[in-house]
This record gives sequence, C-alpha cells and structure tokens, in this order.
Amino acid sequence: MMYFDAHFHLFPSVEQWGKEVLLDFYKGNNYAITCAHNPDEFVEQDFFIKKNELEENIIQAFGIHPQLPMMINSAFLENLLKNKKIKLIGETGFDFFTEDFKEKKKEQNEAFHLSLELAASYNVPIVIHNRKGLDEMLKNTKELSKVPLVLFHSFAFSTREALSILNHNVNAVFSFSKQILNGNKKSLSCVQDLPLDKIFLETDAPFQTLKGESFTNPSEIQRIYSAAAEIKKMSLESFCNEIGDNFKRIFYSL
Repeated sequence: MMYFDAHFHLFPSVEQWGKEVLLDFYKGNNYAITCAHNPDEFVEQDFFIKKNELEENIIQAFGIHPQLPMMINSAFLENLLKNKKIKLIGETGFDFFTEDFKEKKKEQNEAFHLSLELAASYNVPIVIHNRKGLDEMLKNTKELSKVPLVLFHSFAFSTREALSILNHNVNAVFSFSKQILNGNKKSLSCVQDLPLDKIFLETDAPFQTLKGESFTNPSEIQRIYSAAAEIKKMSLESFCNEIGDNFKRIFYSL
C-alpha cells in the first residue's frame, strides 16, 4: 500500500525519530511534501533528501510561517524559486490562535501577500496555514484565484466554508490530519462531503498530536488513511489508489 502525506516537516521529524525511522518509511513506497521555514532547516532537509536519494519520494517546500513571519527570508525564498529548488511555497497564511500571534497580524499579511505574488509569478502551488483567520483569508480570494493550486493544510473549518472558497474560483484542495481520529465534526463532515479529488491527508509530523501524545511519527499517516477510507465507505486499497493518483497528477507534474 502506498501512502501520500500532504504535509510534514522532515528535519524536525529526523531530529525526533532518527534518520533510520524516516528512511525505513520513505525508502518504501511512500511519498510526502515537506515544509521548511528557515534557511538552515531547508539546507539540512535538502542535504538529507539528496544524500539518501529521496527526491522522488519527498517534495520540498519553503515558506514564511505566520507564527514567525520573518520577511528577512523572502530573498532566500525567491532564490529557491529561481533555481527550481522547491515545488511549492509554504506554509504561509494566518494564525490568530494566541495573543502573541495576533500581534503579528501586519507581518503575517505582508508575508502572505508576498507569497501569493511569488506563487502567481512562478506558477507554483501555495500551502496555507490558517488558524482563527478564515475571515482574513476570504478577503484575499481574488489573489488566491491567481495561484495555480492552493493546498489548505490541516483545514479546520466546515464543508460550507470549503465550498465557499471553491466558489470564489480558487483552485483549492483541503488536507486533514489527526483531527479525523478524535471525532472533530467539521473535519469528519469535510472528508465525508467533499469530492475525493479535493481531499488530501497529512500527519504534520512531528507536531500535530492528539491529547496525551508528545509527537507524531510520519508512519501514522496509515492510521489517518484508514479512518478516512472508513468515512468515505471505501476499501483502504481503493482509497489509497485514488488519493495517490490525484497526488501524482498534481504534484509530480510540477
């Protein structure tokens, strides 16, 4: 069975679990998109991928994260795009989950709009992080519609809100993680109701966890697929094949 993880963080996962655990999983027939958010992290992940010949398995992205919107990294981001070192920009977006994050609203907006401009200019997809910031995101659907693909990572809103984004001519897909394992009603509804070609799954490893967990292992993508296949009332094999076909069609044609 092949699994496709739409969002994780390679180098923090290597630090947490060790390189052999990652190699065992990705040297098999598994695939993922990894996001880095500072130049040192990107250099480390790029070295790891090339040294271990994982270029076909792991797709690289780089972005200015809304929790730490450091515009000093904008030149590094554009240089990666110019040299075709990344296939996606991200993650970027809005995070108003804490008071500290809310205070960075101006910087988040600046980083987000720069990312949109670069995604449209270089014709690459963008990975969106959004917590408590959907209204701000919806103000920018015109700009989002100019981007070839918008991947909403760990989408935390309702089916109605997902359809609203699509109805604004945004070529969007929505990724879900462990929230479907703990009965999150909005996520369960989205997975059930959205068309299969608009759904991806992710671990956000090592960071996104359930209550009582400290970290997430990338191999836990298997649990997430099993839960989603059950929600869709599909066999796990058929579900994996369809998601895999969509993943390859979109991300391996870049």
